[in-house]
Amino acid sequence: MKLKPNFELRDVCGENVVIPCGIENVNFDSIIHLNETGAFLWREAEKADFTVDSLTDALLAEYDTTHDIAAHDVAAFVQKLQEQKLVE
Repeated sequence: MKLKPNFELRDVCGENVVIPCGIENVNFDSIIHLNETGAFLWREAEKADFTVDSLTDALLAEYDTTHDIAAHDVAAFVQKLQEQKLVE
């Protein structure tokens, strides 16, 4: 899967925020704030098509955590992306 185009991760006053780019994407009812880990995963997903496994591997390479915790967190992150219709 991949992130939909026209959404960008920005630092807004010290907060990681996914913002729509382009008038057709503007919906201020659902501003998306990401913590540091979520922002890391977003940046990894921006690089290329991704899977839960590829993001889990990236998370494990960056953070000191277990595979089970990383896989659970990535699955929750991807589920949120799907719920917000940010992936194709």
